[in-house]
Amino acid sequence: MKITYLADENIPLVVIKELRGEGFAIESIPTNKRGMSDKELLKLAYKSEQVLITFDKDFGQLVFKERIQSKGIVLLRFAPTSPSKVKSIIKKILEEKDFNPFGKFVVIHETHMRIVDLP
Repeated sequence: MKITYLADENIPLVVIKELRGEGFAIESIPTNKRGMSDKELLKLAYKSEQVLITFDKDFGQLVFKERIQSKGIVLLRFAPTSPSKVKSIIKKILEEKDFNPFGKFVVIHETHMRIVDLP
């Protein structure tokens, strides 16, 4: 199964375009959907069977406390000092042979990652 990703608005568009150009299945939020609530975004990703990539830690609350369904979340927990840094860290993770965030809540730090099963 090929995993597709939906990037939250806080992921630079240039990063999404470059990753897509390199063959990664990653989409940005459609222009007409920008500004949607986190709950709506989770529902969109779930319905589309996409794993959400975000810098917004509120999604942990939504999936673990409020039990909103998700196909998977990749939470980026590092300082996004430049688009190239964001791209290089996302790319490194997505290129890992055994990386499968489907059904997981993955927290990515600069030096390590933590993976927890979704409820």
